[in-house]
Amino acid sequence: MRTTIKWLLLATVINTFTLQAADILKTDSYFTAQQYELAKNGYIDAAKLGNPHAYYQLARMYAKGLGVEQDVINALIYYSLAAEYDYFDAQKVIDNTLATLAPESKTAFIKIMNDYKAKLGKQAIDAKYFPVVLENSLSTKITFDGREKLKRTFYSEDFMEDSIANLNNLAIEEGGNEDATYMSTPKEPYLILDIDIAADGSIRNYFAVQNMGGSTARLINEFILFPQPKPSINNQHTNFVHRVFLGAAGYSKSILIDKNEPMYAQILRTSKRLKQGTTLSHRYQYAIALLNFPWLTSDPQEAEQKLLVLAKQGHPSAMFEYGMLLYREQRNISEAINWISQSSKYGLIRAEFRLAMILNSSPWVLQDQSKALFWFSSAMSKSHINSAIRAIDIKLTAKDKSLLDIESAVQDLKNIEHQHGNNPEYYYLLALSYRDREARDFSQFVRNMRTAISRGNSANWDTSEWQSLLEKSTVGTVYITDE
Repeated sequence: MRTTIKWLLLATVINTFTLQAADILKTDSYFTAQQYELAKNGYIDAAKLGNPHAYYQLARMYAKGLGVEQDVINALIYYSLAAEYDYFDAQKVIDNTLATLAPESKTAFIKIMNDYKAKLGKQAIDAKYFPVVLENSLSTKITFDGREKLKRTFYSEDFMEDSIANLNNLAIEEGGNEDATYMSTPKEPYLILDIDIAADGSIRNYFAVQNMGGSTARLINEFILFPQPKPSINNQHTNFVHRVFLGAAGYSKSILIDKNEPMYAQILRTSKRLKQGTTLSHRYQYAIALLNFPWLTSDPQEAEQKLLVLAKQGHPSAMFEYGMLLYREQRNISEAINWISQSSKYGLIRAEFRLAMILNSSPWVLQDQSKALFWFSSAMSKSHINSAIRAIDIKLTAKDKSLLDIESAVQDLKNIEHQHGNNPEYYYLLALSYRDREARDFSQFVRNMRTAISRGNSANWDTSEWQSLLEKSTVGTVYITDE
Protein backbone atom coordinates (compact mmCIF):
# COMPACT_ATOMS: atom_id res chain seq x y z
CA MET A 1 0.00 0.00 0.00
CA ARG A 2 2.86 2.36 0.85
CA THR A 3 4.29 2.07 -2.68
CA THR A 4 0.88 2.63 -4.28
CA ILE A 5 0.42 5.87 -2.31
CA LYS A 6 3.81 7.09 -3.51
CA TRP A 7 2.80 6.35 -7.08
CA LEU A 8 -0.43 8.34 -6.70
CA LEU A 9 1.52 11.32 -5.33
CA LEU A 10 3.93 11.08 -8.25
CA ALA A 11 1.04 10.99 -10.70
CA THR A 12 -0.24 14.24 -9.21
CA VAL A 13 3.16 15.90 -9.69
CA ILE A 14 3.36 14.89 -13.33
CA ASN A 15 -0.16 16.14 -14.05
CA THR A 16 0.71 19.65 -12.85
CA PHE A 17 0.53 22.16 -15.73
CA THR A 18 3.79 23.74 -16.85
CA LEU A 19 4.34 26.78 -19.03
CA GLN A 20 7.78 25.74 -20.23
CA ALA A 21 9.21 22.66 -21.86
CA ALA A 22 12.20 21.23 -20.04
CA ASP A 23 15.78 21.72 -21.16
CA ILE A 24 16.79 18.08 -21.52
CA LEU A 25 20.45 18.76 -22.29
CA LYS A 26 20.84 20.70 -19.05
CA THR A 27 18.92 18.02 -17.17
CA ASP A 28 21.18 15.29 -18.58
CA SER A 29 24.20 17.28 -17.39
CA TYR A 30 22.72 17.25 -13.85
CA PHE A 31 22.26 13.50 -14.09
CA THR A 32 25.85 12.96 -15.28
CA ALA A 33 27.14 15.14 -12.43
CA GLN A 34 25.04 13.03 -10.00
CA GLN A 35 22.95 16.06 -9.05
CA TYR A 36 19.97 13.78 -8.91
CA GLU A 37 17.46 16.13 -7.31
CA LEU A 38 17.92 18.68 -10.10
CA ALA A 39 17.87 15.90 -12.68
CA LYS A 40 14.67 14.45 -11.26
CA ASN A 41 12.91 17.83 -11.38
CA GLY A 42 14.01 18.41 -14.97
CA TYR A 43 12.94 14.95 -16.10
CA ILE A 44 9.55 15.33 -14.42
CA ASP A 45 9.01 18.62 -16.29
CA ALA A 46 9.87 16.87 -19.56
CA ALA A 47 7.67 13.91 -18.64
CA LYS A 48 4.67 16.22 -18.50
CA LEU A 49 5.06 16.64 -22.27
CA GLY A 50 5.60 12.96 -23.01
CA ASN A 51 9.37 12.99 -23.44
CA PRO A 52 10.41 9.30 -23.74
CA HIS A 53 14.02 10.02 -22.73
CA ALA A 54 12.78 11.64 -19.51
CA TYR A 55 10.54 8.64 -18.81
CA TYR A 56 13.46 6.27 -19.33
CA GLN A 57 15.81 8.25 -17.10
CA LEU A 58 13.23 8.45 -14.31
CA ALA A 59 12.73 4.71 -14.63
CA ARG A 60 16.47 4.15 -14.21
CA MET A 61 16.58 6.43 -11.18
CA TYR A 62 13.79 4.51 -9.44
CA ALA A 63 15.13 1.14 -10.50
CA LYS A 64 18.59 1.88 -9.09
CA GLY A 65 17.67 4.27 -6.29
CA LEU A 66 19.59 7.21 -7.77
CA GLY A 67 18.58 10.24 -5.71
CA VAL A 68 15.25 8.59 -4.86
CA GLU A 69 14.16 5.62 -2.81
CA GLN A 70 14.41 2.48 -4.93
CA ASP A 71 10.92 1.60 -6.16
CA VAL A 72 10.12 -1.14 -8.67
CA ILE A 73 6.55 0.04 -9.33
CA ASN A 74 7.54 3.61 -10.23
CA ALA A 75 10.38 2.24 -12.37
CA LEU A 76 7.97 0.00 -14.28
CA ILE A 77 5.46 2.83 -14.72
CA TYR A 78 8.09 5.06 -16.33
CA TYR A 79 9.48 2.22 -18.43
CA SER A 80 5.95 1.54 -19.68
CA LEU A 81 5.51 5.19 -20.68
CA ALA A 82 8.83 5.13 -22.55
CA ALA A 83 7.81 1.89 -24.23
CA GLU A 84 4.77 3.64 -25.75
CA TYR A 85 7.30 5.47 -27.92
CA ASP A 86 9.37 2.31 -28.57
CA TYR A 87 12.21 4.00 -26.72
CA PHE A 88 15.49 2.08 -26.46
CA ASP A 89 15.04 -1.21 -24.52
CA ALA A 90 12.17 -0.05 -22.28
CA GLN A 91 9.81 -2.83 -23.34
CA LYS A 92 12.53 -5.45 -22.95
CA VAL A 93 13.21 -4.28 -19.37
CA ILE A 94 9.50 -4.51 -18.58
CA ASP A 95 9.22 -8.01 -20.02
CA ASN A 96 12.30 -9.22 -18.15
CA THR A 97 11.06 -7.76 -14.86
CA LEU A 98 7.55 -9.16 -15.20
CA ALA A 99 8.97 -12.59 -16.02
CA THR A 100 10.46 -12.76 -12.51
CA LEU A 101 7.16 -12.09 -10.75
CA ALA A 102 4.52 -14.47 -9.49
CA PRO A 103 1.36 -14.50 -11.66
CA GLU A 104 -0.70 -12.55 -9.11
CA SER A 105 1.95 -9.81 -8.75
CA LYS A 106 2.47 -9.70 -12.51
CA THR A 107 -1.26 -9.10 -13.08
CA ALA A 108 -1.30 -6.33 -10.46
CA PHE A 109 1.74 -4.61 -11.97
CA ILE A 110 0.27 -4.73 -15.47
CA LYS A 111 -2.97 -3.19 -14.23
CA ILE A 112 -1.10 -0.34 -12.52
CA MET A 113 0.90 0.39 -15.70
CA ASN A 114 -2.21 0.31 -17.90
CA ASP A 115 -4.18 2.55 -15.55
CA TYR A 116 -1.35 5.05 -15.50
CA LYS A 117 -0.99 5.08 -19.30
CA ALA A 118 -4.74 5.62 -19.69
CA LYS A 119 -4.62 8.70 -17.46
CA LEU A 120 -1.29 10.27 -18.36
CA GLY A 121 0.13 8.27 -21.24
CA LYS A 122 0.86 9.16 -24.85
CA GLN A 123 -2.74 9.50 -25.97
CA ALA A 124 -3.67 11.85 -23.12
CA ILE A 125 -0.59 14.05 -23.56
CA ASP A 126 -0.94 14.22 -27.33
CA ALA A 127 -4.53 15.41 -26.93
CA LYS A 128 -3.46 18.13 -24.49
CA TYR A 129 -0.39 19.59 -26.21
CA PHE A 130 0.07 18.35 -29.76
CA PRO A 131 -1.58 18.77 -33.18
CA VAL A 132 -4.52 16.76 -34.41
CA VAL A 133 -3.68 16.00 -38.03
CA LEU A 134 -6.54 16.37 -40.50
CA GLU A 135 -5.95 13.23 -42.52
CA ASN A 136 -8.42 14.21 -45.26
CA SER A 137 -6.48 17.41 -45.96
CA LEU A 138 -3.03 15.88 -46.39
CA SER A 139 -3.41 15.22 -50.11
CA THR A 140 -3.94 18.94 -50.79
CA LYS A 141 -0.65 20.79 -51.21
CA ILE A 142 0.34 24.42 -50.87
CA THR A 143 1.27 26.11 -54.14
CA PHE A 144 3.17 29.35 -54.71
CA ASP A 145 1.54 31.71 -57.20
CA GLY A 146 0.39 28.56 -58.95
CA ARG A 147 3.79 26.82 -58.89
CA GLU A 148 4.42 23.59 -57.01
CA LYS A 149 7.78 24.59 -55.55
CA LEU A 150 9.57 27.68 -54.32
CA LYS A 151 12.92 28.75 -55.68
CA ARG A 152 15.69 27.61 -53.34
CA THR A 153 18.81 29.45 -54.55
CA PHE A 154 19.12 33.22 -54.83
CA TYR A 155 21.92 35.47 -56.02
CA SER A 156 22.49 39.12 -55.16
CA GLU A 157 21.45 40.32 -58.60
CA ASP A 158 18.05 38.67 -58.11
CA PHE A 159 17.01 41.22 -55.52
CA MET A 160 19.53 44.06 -55.76
CA GLU A 161 17.20 46.55 -57.47
CA ASP A 162 14.46 46.13 -54.88
CA SER A 163 16.83 46.39 -51.94
CA ILE A 164 18.80 49.52 -52.89
CA ALA A 165 15.77 51.74 -52.36
CA ASN A 166 15.19 50.30 -48.90
CA LEU A 167 18.65 50.18 -47.33
CA ASN A 168 17.37 52.19 -44.37
CA ASN A 169 14.93 49.43 -43.51
CA LEU A 170 15.16 47.34 -40.38
CA ALA A 171 16.22 43.77 -39.94
CA ILE A 172 13.17 41.87 -38.78
CA GLU A 173 14.59 38.87 -36.97
CA GLU A 174 17.27 38.16 -34.43
CA GLY A 175 20.80 38.86 -35.55
CA GLY A 176 19.76 41.75 -37.81
CA ASN A 177 21.95 44.84 -37.83
CA GLU A 178 20.55 48.22 -38.78
CA ASP A 179 24.06 49.73 -38.83
CA ALA A 180 25.47 47.20 -41.30
CA THR A 181 27.62 48.61 -44.09
CA TYR A 182 26.03 47.90 -47.44
CA MET A 183 29.09 47.41 -49.58
CA SER A 184 29.93 44.53 -51.84
CA THR A 185 32.61 42.21 -50.57
CA PRO A 186 35.33 40.54 -52.67
CA LYS A 187 34.01 37.10 -51.80
CA GLU A 188 30.40 36.22 -51.10
CA PRO A 189 29.71 34.71 -47.66
CA TYR A 190 27.96 31.36 -47.43
CA LEU A 191 24.46 31.74 -46.00
CA ILE A 192 21.49 29.41 -45.58
CA LEU A 193 18.29 30.77 -44.06
CA ASP A 194 15.00 29.28 -42.93
CA ILE A 195 12.31 31.86 -43.63
CA ASP A 196 8.63 32.27 -42.80
CA ILE A 197 6.71 33.47 -45.84
CA ALA A 198 3.47 35.25 -44.96
CA ALA A 199 0.24 35.06 -46.92
CA ASP A 200 1.22 38.25 -48.79
CA GLY A 201 4.56 36.76 -49.87
CA SER A 202 6.65 38.89 -47.50
CA ILE A 203 9.37 37.39 -45.31
CA ARG A 204 8.36 37.79 -41.67
CA ASN A 205 10.99 35.76 -39.77
CA TYR A 206 14.30 34.16 -40.55
CA PHE A 207 16.77 31.84 -38.87
CA ALA A 208 20.40 31.44 -39.96
CA VAL A 209 20.97 27.72 -40.52
CA GLN A 210 24.53 28.00 -41.83
CA ASN A 211 26.80 30.99 -42.32
CA MET A 212 30.51 31.30 -42.97
CA GLY A 213 32.96 33.45 -44.84
CA GLY A 214 32.39 36.87 -43.30
CA SER A 215 29.50 39.22 -42.54
CA THR A 216 26.13 38.14 -43.88
CA ALA A 217 24.31 41.37 -42.95
CA ARG A 218 24.22 42.67 -46.53
CA LEU A 219 22.76 39.46 -47.93
CA ILE A 220 20.14 39.26 -45.19
CA ASN A 221 19.03 42.89 -45.37
CA GLU A 222 18.74 42.68 -49.14
CA PHE A 223 16.94 39.35 -49.17
CA ILE A 224 14.30 39.95 -46.50
CA LEU A 225 12.88 42.76 -48.65
CA PHE A 226 12.57 40.45 -51.66
CA PRO A 227 8.91 39.31 -52.00
CA GLN A 228 8.34 35.60 -52.49
CA PRO A 229 5.51 33.91 -54.44
CA LYS A 230 2.37 33.88 -52.29
CA PRO A 231 1.62 30.50 -50.65
CA SER A 232 -1.96 29.35 -51.10
CA ILE A 233 -4.09 26.26 -50.57
CA ASN A 234 -7.72 25.69 -51.58
CA ASN A 235 -7.72 29.18 -53.13
CA GLN A 236 -6.78 30.82 -49.84
CA HIS A 237 -3.46 32.45 -49.03
CA THR A 238 -1.57 30.99 -46.09
CA ASN A 239 1.94 31.09 -44.64
CA PHE A 240 4.76 28.62 -45.15
CA VAL A 241 8.33 27.90 -44.10
CA HIS A 242 11.12 27.63 -46.66
CA ARG A 243 14.91 27.18 -46.76
CA VAL A 244 16.95 29.39 -49.07
CA PHE A 245 20.61 29.35 -50.16
CA LEU A 246 22.27 32.76 -50.56
CA GLY A 247 25.68 33.98 -51.66
CA ALA A 248 28.27 31.23 -51.93
CA ALA A 249 25.67 28.71 -50.74
CA GLY A 250 24.25 28.87 -54.25
CA TYR A 251 27.54 27.86 -55.89
CA SER A 252 28.20 24.48 -57.40
CA LYS A 253 31.36 22.66 -56.35
CA SER A 254 33.35 23.87 -59.35
CA ILE A 255 32.23 27.50 -58.95
CA LEU A 256 33.01 27.45 -55.22
CA ILE A 257 36.53 26.16 -55.92
CA ASP A 258 37.00 28.86 -58.54
CA LYS A 259 35.63 31.75 -56.49
CA ASN A 260 36.65 30.78 -52.96
CA GLU A 261 39.02 27.83 -52.78
CA PRO A 262 39.90 28.42 -49.07
CA MET A 263 36.20 28.12 -48.16
CA TYR A 264 35.91 24.93 -50.21
CA ALA A 265 38.99 23.46 -48.52
CA GLN A 266 37.62 24.35 -45.07
CA ILE A 267 34.30 22.66 -45.80
CA LEU A 268 36.07 19.58 -47.14
CA ARG A 269 38.39 19.27 -44.11
CA THR A 270 35.56 19.67 -41.65
CA SER A 271 33.30 17.18 -43.41
CA LYS A 272 36.05 14.54 -43.54
CA ARG A 273 36.66 14.94 -39.82
CA LEU A 274 32.95 14.68 -39.04
CA LYS A 275 32.54 11.66 -41.30
CA GLN A 276 35.08 9.77 -39.18
CA GLY A 277 33.34 10.73 -35.92
CA THR A 278 31.35 8.13 -34.03
CA THR A 279 29.46 10.23 -31.48
CA LEU A 280 25.83 11.21 -32.04
CA SER A 281 26.92 14.84 -32.23
CA HIS A 282 29.51 14.19 -34.96
CA ARG A 283 27.12 12.00 -36.91
CA TYR A 284 24.43 14.69 -36.73
CA GLN A 285 26.83 17.43 -37.82
CA TYR A 286 27.97 15.30 -40.74
CA ALA A 287 24.36 14.70 -41.82
CA ILE A 288 23.75 18.46 -41.69
CA ALA A 289 26.92 19.05 -43.70
CA LEU A 290 25.59 16.73 -46.40
CA LEU A 291 22.27 18.59 -46.30
CA ASN A 292 23.86 22.04 -46.51
CA PHE A 293 26.65 21.15 -48.96
CA PRO A 294 24.95 18.74 -51.38
CA TRP A 295 28.08 18.39 -53.53
CA LEU A 296 29.78 16.45 -50.69
CA THR A 297 27.89 13.29 -51.68
CA SER A 298 26.79 11.58 -54.87
CA ASP A 299 23.69 10.20 -53.12
CA PRO A 300 21.01 12.91 -52.80
CA GLN A 301 19.18 10.78 -50.17
CA GLU A 302 22.17 10.22 -47.89
CA ALA A 303 21.61 13.23 -45.62
CA GLU A 304 17.92 12.42 -45.18
CA GLN A 305 18.64 8.78 -44.39
CA LYS A 306 21.25 9.69 -41.80
CA LEU A 307 18.92 12.19 -40.13
CA LEU A 308 16.16 9.58 -39.91
CA VAL A 309 18.51 7.06 -38.26
CA LEU A 310 19.60 9.67 -35.71
CA ALA A 311 16.01 10.77 -35.09
CA LYS A 312 15.03 7.19 -34.30
CA GLN A 313 17.98 7.01 -31.91
CA GLY A 314 16.59 9.97 -29.98
CA HIS A 315 18.67 12.91 -31.27
CA PRO A 316 16.30 15.92 -30.86
CA SER A 317 17.93 18.19 -33.48
CA ALA A 318 17.87 15.33 -36.00
CA MET A 319 14.18 14.83 -35.24
CA PHE A 320 13.56 18.49 -35.97
CA GLU A 321 15.65 18.70 -39.13
CA TYR A 322 14.17 15.50 -40.56
CA GLY A 323 10.64 16.66 -39.75
CA MET A 324 11.27 20.07 -41.27
CA LEU A 325 12.75 18.53 -44.41
CA LEU A 326 9.56 16.54 -44.95
CA TYR A 327 7.36 19.51 -44.06
CA ARG A 328 9.09 21.98 -46.40
CA GLU A 329 8.91 19.50 -49.26
CA GLN A 330 5.31 18.57 -48.36
CA ARG A 331 6.18 14.87 -48.22
CA ASN A 332 4.53 12.67 -45.61
CA ILE A 333 3.24 15.68 -43.70
CA SER A 334 1.80 13.58 -40.87
CA GLU A 335 5.23 12.08 -40.14
CA ALA A 336 6.83 15.51 -40.47
CA ILE A 337 4.52 16.98 -37.83
CA ASN A 338 5.14 14.00 -35.55
CA TRP A 339 8.93 14.45 -35.66
CA ILE A 340 8.65 18.20 -35.09
CA SER A 341 6.36 17.46 -32.14
CA GLN A 342 8.80 14.93 -30.69
CA SER A 343 11.73 17.35 -30.98
CA SER A 344 9.77 20.05 -29.17
CA LYS A 345 9.66 17.82 -26.08
CA TYR A 346 13.39 18.38 -25.63
CA GLY A 347 13.09 22.14 -25.18
CA LEU A 348 14.52 23.09 -28.60
CA ILE A 349 13.45 26.70 -29.12
CA ARG A 350 13.10 26.50 -32.90
CA ALA A 351 11.11 23.28 -32.57
CA GLU A 352 8.74 24.87 -30.05
CA PHE A 353 8.28 27.89 -32.31
CA ARG A 354 7.64 25.78 -35.41
CA LEU A 355 5.20 23.49 -33.60
CA ALA A 356 3.32 26.55 -32.35
CA MET A 357 3.21 27.99 -35.87
CA ILE A 358 1.79 24.70 -37.16
CA LEU A 359 -0.86 24.67 -34.42
CA ASN A 360 -1.71 28.31 -35.12
CA SER A 361 -2.02 28.27 -38.91
CA SER A 362 -1.19 25.00 -40.69
CA PRO A 363 -3.94 23.86 -43.09
CA TRP A 364 -3.11 20.23 -42.28
CA VAL A 365 -3.99 20.25 -38.57
CA LEU A 366 -6.90 21.23 -36.38
CA GLN A 367 -5.78 24.76 -35.55
CA ASP A 368 -5.66 25.34 -31.80
CA GLN A 369 -4.58 28.71 -30.41
CA SER A 370 -4.55 27.39 -26.84
CA LYS A 371 -1.94 24.75 -27.69
CA ALA A 372 -0.08 27.25 -29.86
CA LEU A 373 0.08 29.72 -26.99
CA PHE A 374 1.57 27.05 -24.73
CA TRP A 375 4.48 26.45 -27.12
CA PHE A 376 4.95 30.12 -28.03
CA SER A 377 5.07 30.90 -24.31
CA SER A 378 7.64 28.18 -23.69
CA ALA A 379 9.92 29.54 -26.42
CA MET A 380 9.26 33.13 -25.27
CA SER A 381 10.44 32.20 -21.78
CA LYS A 382 13.77 31.33 -23.43
CA SER A 383 13.98 34.82 -24.99
CA HIS A 384 12.77 33.92 -28.49
CA ILE A 385 11.46 37.23 -29.85
CA ASN A 386 9.35 35.84 -32.69
CA SER A 387 7.56 33.55 -30.24
CA ALA A 388 6.96 36.54 -27.97
CA ILE A 389 5.35 38.45 -30.85
CA ARG A 390 3.09 35.51 -31.68
CA ALA A 391 2.14 34.89 -28.03
CA ILE A 392 1.26 38.56 -27.59
CA ASP A 393 -0.84 38.46 -30.76
CA ILE A 394 -2.91 35.58 -29.38
CA LYS A 395 -3.36 37.30 -26.02
CA LEU A 396 -4.64 40.44 -27.76
CA THR A 397 -6.66 39.04 -30.67
CA ALA A 398 -7.66 35.42 -29.93
CA LYS A 399 -11.07 34.30 -31.12
CA ASP A 400 -11.32 32.21 -27.95
CA LYS A 401 -12.06 34.88 -25.35
CA SER A 402 -10.58 32.73 -22.59
CA LEU A 403 -7.14 33.26 -24.16
CA LEU A 404 -7.38 37.06 -24.13
CA ASP A 405 -5.06 38.52 -21.51
CA ILE A 406 -4.44 42.22 -22.10
CA GLU A 407 -2.39 42.89 -18.99
CA SER A 408 -0.11 39.92 -19.61
CA ALA A 409 0.36 41.09 -23.22
CA VAL A 410 1.27 44.58 -21.99
CA GLN A 411 3.92 43.09 -19.71
CA ASP A 412 5.27 40.91 -22.53
CA LEU A 413 5.54 43.98 -24.76
CA LYS A 414 7.53 45.75 -22.05
CA ASN A 415 9.84 42.74 -21.78
CA ILE A 416 10.78 42.91 -25.49
CA GLU A 417 10.79 46.71 -25.74
CA HIS A 418 14.51 46.79 -26.55
CA GLN A 419 14.73 43.48 -28.40
CA HIS A 420 12.09 43.51 -31.13
CA GLY A 421 14.44 44.72 -33.91
CA ASN A 422 11.86 47.28 -35.11
CA ASN A 423 9.52 44.52 -36.25
CA PRO A 424 6.43 46.27 -37.71
CA GLU A 425 4.17 43.80 -35.93
CA TYR A 426 5.56 44.90 -32.57
CA TYR A 427 4.20 48.40 -33.16
CA TYR A 428 0.88 47.00 -34.37
CA LEU A 429 0.49 44.92 -31.21
CA LEU A 430 1.64 47.84 -29.06
CA ALA A 431 -1.07 49.94 -30.69
CA LEU A 432 -3.73 47.31 -29.93
CA SER A 433 -2.55 47.14 -26.33
CA TYR A 434 -2.99 50.92 -25.92
CA ARG A 435 -6.48 50.61 -27.39
CA ASP A 436 -7.53 47.72 -25.16
CA ARG A 437 -5.65 48.11 -21.88
CA GLU A 438 -7.32 49.49 -18.78
CA ALA A 439 -5.36 52.78 -19.02
CA ARG A 440 -6.51 53.35 -22.61
CA ASP A 441 -4.48 55.85 -24.66
CA PHE A 442 -5.96 56.49 -28.10
CA SER A 443 -3.20 58.86 -29.20
CA GLN A 444 -0.63 56.10 -28.57
CA PHE A 445 -2.84 53.69 -30.53
CA VAL A 446 -2.79 56.04 -33.53
CA ARG A 447 0.93 56.81 -33.25
CA ASN A 448 1.97 53.17 -33.08
CA MET A 449 -0.44 52.09 -35.83
CA ARG A 450 1.11 54.70 -38.12
CA THR A 451 4.59 53.44 -37.23
CA ALA A 452 3.54 49.84 -37.88
CA ILE A 453 2.07 50.75 -41.28
CA SER A 454 5.10 52.81 -42.28
CA ARG A 455 7.60 50.13 -41.33
CA GLY A 456 5.44 47.39 -42.81
CA ASN A 457 5.24 49.22 -46.14
CA SER A 458 9.02 49.67 -46.16
CA ALA A 459 9.40 45.91 -45.65
CA ASN A 460 6.97 45.15 -48.53
CA TRP A 461 4.26 43.84 -46.19
CA ASP A 462 0.59 44.06 -47.07
CA THR A 463 -0.66 46.54 -44.47
CA SER A 464 -4.15 47.04 -45.91
CA GLU A 465 -5.86 45.48 -42.85
CA TRP A 466 -3.90 47.74 -40.51
CA GLN A 467 -4.76 50.80 -42.60
CA SER A 468 -8.43 49.82 -42.62
CA LEU A 469 -8.41 49.38 -38.84
CA LEU A 470 -6.78 52.78 -38.36
CA GLU A 471 -9.28 54.48 -40.69
CA LYS A 472 -12.27 52.87 -38.97
CA SER A 473 -10.90 53.80 -35.55
CA THR A 474 -10.30 57.45 -36.40
CA VAL A 475 -13.39 58.30 -38.46
CA GLY A 476 -15.39 60.89 -36.55
CA THR A 477 -12.92 60.76 -33.65
CA VAL A 478 -11.02 63.71 -32.21
CA TYR A 479 -7.63 62.83 -30.80
CA ILE A 480 -4.53 64.71 -29.76
CA THR A 481 -0.97 63.69 -30.53
CA ASP A 482 2.35 65.45 -30.11
CA GLU A 483 3.38 64.78 -33.74
